[in-house]
Amino acid sequence: RQHLTTQLPAYMIPAYLTPIDTIPLTTNGKIDKTALPPPQADTASAGSTPPRTILEVVLTDLYASVLACEQVSADDGFFDIGGNSLQAMQLITQLRSTLAVDLDVATVFLAPTPQQLAALLRDKHGFDDADLSDEGLEGLDDGL
Repeated sequence: RQHLTTQLPAYMIPAYLTPIDTIPLTTNGKIDKTALPPPQADTASAGSTPPRTILEVVLTDLYASVLACEQVSADDGFFDIGGNSLQAMQLITQLRSTLAVDLDVATVFLAPTPQQLAALLRDKHGFDDADLSDEGLEGLDDGL
């Protein structure tokens, strides 16, 4: 994927890369698309950076919901883990209903990871947040 970014524009980088030993062929010598394995997201990095704040937990859950992933890391890029522009709009809709924040789809392009989006929401939209450590959770109200 890193090599492809030097050779192709970003919109042409495939969301999924599935290595296969041999390409299945039909009797006519064409690629047998039905025999190809289904695309799978790269799970090697999934869960590599757990969410550190409450806002990051909410965002990773929303990413996982929109992208139908089991787990999303705080540093997983929305488009790197299979998201597309339609799903970016779905994420914006979920953010509006869950967090009552009015964002446009460009936000997902500018801050594609839950960490970056959480930082943007804290800095530009005044969201309060707390670390998941014991010290950070002490100041939260019981009503949350």
